[in-house]
Amino acid sequence: MAGFGQFKVAPLGNTIYEGVFTGNGLLGTMTYLSGEKSVRVDIGRTDVYDHRANSADKLFDKARLSLGYFNLDLSCAIEQAKGDIYLKDAYAVATIVTDQGPINVKTTTLSNANIILLEVLKKNFKGRYTLNWIADSAISPRMKFSYTQKPKAYLPNPTGTDGQQGQIKFYEQPLTAGGGYTTAYLLRSSKDLDTYVITVGYSQAGKDFTGKTLDYLQKFNAEKINASLREHRQWWTDYFNASTLELPDPIYQGFYDMQLYKLASATRSDKPAMDLQGPWTSATPWPAYWLNLNMQLAYSPTFKANHLDISNSLIQMIDRNKDNLRLNVPEPYRYNSIAIGRSSGPDLWSPVLLQKGVALEKASDGDKELGNLVWLLHSYYQYYRATLSREVYDRLFSLLKEAVNYHLHLMEKDAMGKYHIAVKTYSPEYAKGFAYNTNYDLSILKWGLKTLLELDDERGGNDPLHAVWEDVLTHLVEYPQNSDGFMIAKDVPYDESHRHYSHLMMIYPFYDVNWDQRENRGLIEKSIAHWQSKKQWLQGYSFTGAASMYAMMGRGDSALASLDVLLNKYIRPNTLYAESGPVIETPLAAMASIQELCLQYWNGILRVFPAVPSRWKDVSFRHFLADGGHLISARRQNGATVAVEIKSQYGGSLKLKLDIVNPSVQILGKGQYTKEADGLILLELDKGATAAIRENK
Repeated sequence: MAGFGQFKVAPLGNTIYEGVFTGNGLLGTMTYLSGEKSVRVDIGRTDVYDHRANSADKLFDKARLSLGYFNLDLSCAIEQAKGDIYLKDAYAVATIVTDQGPINVKTTTLSNANIILLEVLKKNFKGRYTLNWIADSAISPRMKFSYTQKPKAYLPNPTGTDGQQGQIKFYEQPLTAGGGYTTAYLLRSSKDLDTYVITVGYSQAGKDFTGKTLDYLQKFNAEKINASLREHRQWWTDYFNASTLELPDPIYQGFYDMQLYKLASATRSDKPAMDLQGPWTSATPWPAYWLNLNMQLAYSPTFKANHLDISNSLIQMIDRNKDNLRLNVPEPYRYNSIAIGRSSGPDLWSPVLLQKGVALEKASDGDKELGNLVWLLHSYYQYYRATLSREVYDRLFSLLKEAVNYHLHLMEKDAMGKYHIAVKTYSPEYAKGFAYNTNYDLSILKWGLKTLLELDDERGGNDPLHAVWEDVLTHLVEYPQNSDGFMIAKDVPYDESHRHYSHLMMIYPFYDVNWDQRENRGLIEKSIAHWQSKKQWLQGYSFTGAASMYAMMGRGDSALASLDVLLNKYIRPNTLYAESGPVIETPLAAMASIQELCLQYWNGILRVFPAVPSRWKDVSFRHFLADGGHLISARRQNGATVAVEIKSQYGGSLKLKLDIVNPSVQILGKGQYTKEADGLILLELDKGATAAIRENK
């Protein structure tokens, strides 16, 4: 049952995937072994990016940079090691047994301060240890991978320097582009406990970043630490209280709770958006933000989990960088269009080169991806529908309109009266994916057009482009398909293994082709089956995508079987995930898939317990956040739904689909309900009203 207790990693291993971690959305730690006699504690800061001028080599010139680690040399043999993450209080402990006795390494990244506490508990340790800071070189991690294409000229950043000021030791790393970062620490020691107080400062300009870092650390005395620890525990208590999910399977319960912990460790409302690593850096070819799947999946569970405080970090990054989104489109379209390519730094500068009349056969695939920004705005739309904020609406409408404008610039109407994409675009990850009318771009565009029309209707439907959106949507070319189901693109069948479900996004996440459409059920089944039948290049998120599609079909057992493959084959001991290097999105996408077994909203209907696996007899959740800002709680016992509660935060209507045969509805506050002929319940609730639904016995 959900209790946010310990997550165990035993034995503690020699990689970050077998370590224990903490984070506060900016700073983070990862503790694991480094040899037969030593323990290492990696330190990360999520916004430490190189920030050189825009260039085609952005994955080198604007790369995420790794800081380094503390090496705890025990000078004696490690006989046994295990790790525990204490979720509720958000700290990690590595328990190390040596031939000189046990020693514990505890890490806490304070929630409301840029401080890490590294505590060495040495009461029963008879040996002597040393702790040293080992700095990483300030170069793009992609330089370390032989298969990545390197820039012709890469100017390394200056070499960093060690220093000491009073009790504080520090390492200063200047950057060629200006500013730099400093890792600083001091020791507060007692007989049985050594506490290292650590901070990391970072600035993109100026020379006094070290002075400010040292001053911050110096002022963080024992009184501040104690006060911050109290605030830390209260913050995490409040965070976990926002929503809960209780599952009968302890493995899935632990996995789900860890993802909830991971989200708040990786980002916060006032912290940088999650990139592919969060605070836990390691050797990786992915030192950036990836925008054709990874970001979208990473944020996908935040909405149902009732954590807009987490999703807001993505919203703010988009809002901050609209000027660069405009620079990302070719110059002729910049007057009314925005876009983004495959990957970027936190400034979202990532050009897309697609332009009528311009041949791009030799351009990189990432420069030819059309739909990434509109898909990213799908997360922004979910944020709006969860808040119903007029301010968020205004920002979203403007962004989505200009993102769709870029698509419209590339459209043409053929002799049959059908709109099609008049240039080749790239369908992510498919070797032969540079083609006309990719299903990736058609499904994304169709969602964008439908959403613009919906949003415009909210304010009277008087936008000058309203008729254009209707015309294109009505006459858009059909999704390419053949006897195996949906194709990659026009004239491009799905005939090679493909980890990305870019050709199936009309099924999920957009539900444009869905299980309510009985005429499309065969098409959905064969499309998914054909995709999954070619197993060679399937990866972790291939199974989260399939699980979510099965959940949409109401096939909870098939969804869970897909997630079983993910957890058994791809998820690492501490629930991290890797593809050549650490990538954060797949376990979080699995969290969303688990949520969708319990709650789905599509086709205008909220579905409670739509796909619970048969082996999960007792399931409950509290305060899952649904479309319209409604908070949903529900309980299932012995394989049957026994209670559902809907609390309306803003008022409005909601159509429910339940498996309660003879439901009784009781409304507390102002509202009304209607039982419709198809078994659905239509609720009309005023702000603050609650509807409680039970079996009418």
